[in-house]
Amino acid sequence: MELNEFVNETLRSQNPVDLGTRCTVFMNSRVKQAQKEGRSVGDIAAGLSYSVIKNALYKVIKIASTDELGDHVVAQGGSFQNDALLRALELTLGKDVLRLDISGLMGAFGAALLAKDQKEYGLSSILTKEQLAHFQVDNTITRCQRCSNHCLLTISAFSDGKKFVSGNRCERGAGRQNQQHSLPNLFSYKYKRLFQHYTPLDAASAPRGTIGIPRVLNMYENYPFWFTFFTKLGFRVVLSSASSKKLYTLGMSTIPSQTVCYPAKLSHGHIMELIQKGIKRIFYPCVALEKK
Repeated sequence: MELNEFVNETLRSQNPVDLGTRCTVFMNSRVKQAQKEGRSVGDIAAGLSYSVIKNALYKVIKIASTDELGDHVVAQGGSFQNDALLRALELTLGKDVLRLDISGLMGAFGAALLAKDQKEYGLSSILTKEQLAHFQVDNTITRCQRCSNHCLLTISAFSDGKKFVSGNRCERGAGRQNQQHSLPNLFSYKYKRLFQHYTPLDAASAPRGTIGIPRVLNMYENYPFWFTFFTKLGFRVVLSSASSKKLYTLGMSTIPSQTVCYPAKLSHGHIMELIQKGIKRIFYPCVALEKK
């Protein structure tokens, strides 16, 4: 089916399939179920268009109401060259949406305007026509000998003397030396700040008992809140251990489908570990919408 035909089928749909706004694994299952039920291509495609729009509005932009977008909305980006997606946005918002003829080029257009404003930083390093006419590159294939991986490297030598290495799995294969610097490891800082900064109540000081929290998914953002919340209520908060291969395999027998994504599978292991610790109450909320 050609793209234009696909879009036309979508626009003619009278009963779009409700596919929700969950991850692609669940979306794929819903599409297959709709096919088994005999739903048309147009209805399924229309449902996908609505899902894309609702996911962008309520999970990416995270608006609580379409009124937050105001009365004048402009759609840009290559995706909105699809008339069906534009129409789904208009119907969801209940208002007309302006789409420029060059909607797919707006990002590049904005980058060009920024570059124009910053022209005092010097000329572009892009090769001129004359330089391109004399451009040469020689490729050499070799094995890196700096560790046991022995990566297959492609070394491209350019006519101006510069080299580019691809195929390497680390900076050593590219010929870069490890440089000492004083920049902090922000990943390590965030991890320690999230999970090592809070001391739970001891059993004697927790009148409401113990509650377990798995160290997974959105707890990497919200654990400080939930720890403080339950501690103030008088619970002793027990956190599952750091993720590991052993912990991952611990929950494998509880996973009903292999189509579940890896982070979700890992969550089973964390919950199983809390159960093995004897935790009777495990808290893991289903949060549909968050607003900072």
